[in-house]
Amino acid sequence: MKKSLELYEIIRLVRPVHRRLARAVEAKLDGTGITVGMRAVLEVLEEAGPLSVPEIGRVLFLTRQQIQVMVNTLEDAGLVERQPNPAHKRSPLFRPTDQGTTLFGEVRARENDEIEAVCELFSADDLQSAQRVLCAMLDHFAEFEDDPDHPSPF
Repeated sequence: MKKSLELYEIIRLVRPVHRRLARAVEAKLDGTGITVGMRAVLEVLEEAGPLSVPEIGRVLFLTRQQIQVMVNTLEDAGLVERQPNPAHKRSPLFRPTDQGTTLFGEVRARENDEIEAVCELFSADDLQSAQRVLCAMLDHFAEFEDDPDHPSPF
């Protein structure tokens, strides 16, 4: 089969895989009081450290408004806390609280069971190849990414 057709088949699989992954993540969040989106915000803050709402939005490619709603809910639940932003007086930084860090760790542990099960289907080379393909596609199509708060028309 021609390589471009092989790649196209991979591209066609991305959306249903994404949807099923979101549903699987959602199932692992049952009883936690957080959504898939809030889980993503916690993950970004765990990995990157304190960030402002616009910075989180850029990482997740979501609008400031969407992130603000999730951050407000996480803050109300005691899972994130605001701190001063030396670079911007009106845009505080947010970081996970101890409770938020603990909850995210528990969620990741639940998810890891599924990830480990799927890993059994692949060799290390398979996984490295898949990662190379997806990273190359992200790089190749990077010019089509724009500011989520000011999207370009199609």
